[in-house]
Amino acid sequence: MDGVQEEKHILAVGDTFPACRVAVLNGDADREYLELPEGTKWLQLSELSARFVLIQLYNTMCNDCVRETKLLSRFFKDVENDPVLAGQLKIIGLGVYDSNHAVVRFKKHYEVAYPLFSDKSGQIFECLGQAELPLAYLVRAEGDGNWTIELIRRGYFEPDSKFLDVLRSAVIRTEELD
Repeated sequence: MDGVQEEKHILAVGDTFPACRVAVLNGDADREYLELPEGTKWLQLSELSARFVLIQLYNTMCNDCVRETKLLSRFFKDVENDPVLAGQLKIIGLGVYDSNHAVVRFKKHYEVAYPLFSDKSGQIFECLGQAELPLAYLVRAEGDGNWTIELIRRGYFEPDSKFLDVLRSAVIRTEELD
């Protein structure tokens, strides 16, 4: 129909996170952290063994995204040292409308501790139905290759001890259901 604009569906908590495939940009370090086989060139969420993934969507030219990334890099160490979260939760970043080269340069410049990937065309971002960055999703593995959205943080946020408690609670709640 002419003149009718298709309405975007904005994914919410409880929805399935879209399947995505992104190039591994930081080689062996990313593969080791994500427990991917040696030589893997692409990441698909369905291949991860972690129960949860915190996915940060950012853009290298977004000031709030840069601030959040710096904080998440420090927060990453807290997650890795937490007895409940270590091994259960992985953190990745997705550079929306950023080239592979821009993401690699950004990671090196800001010494980002977790793996970063590129969503150069914005395809994943658009599948989420979102309009602004930064944005973060906590997703939970369903065991069948699908991931359910557990939590959405829209806009800039500071990952702190309260957020660590939120993540811990999500992991513990899932363990109790198993």
